[in-house]
Amino acid sequence: MIRERYEYRINKDGAECFRSDSYDCIQQKLAELKEKHPRVKYTIQSRSVRLDKNGVSEKDWKGRPNWTPWM
Repeated sequence: MIRERYEYRINKDGAECFRSDSYDCIQQKLAELKEKHPRVKYTIQSRSVRLDKNGVSEKDWKGRPNWTPWM
């Protein structure tokens, strides 16, 4: 059973330009962006949230998903 959910984002010169929960989709989009703009610096970051036994993300005290910091 899956215990964590991941989210990925692509940053262009430090600003977010694309987000997805599929790593394959991120890799495909990154290749597309690098092909269009080869001189721009792109980076990928990820974060995760733990899931309880029912597959629901853990919440913080305000009821929001308790995501880890972007890495």
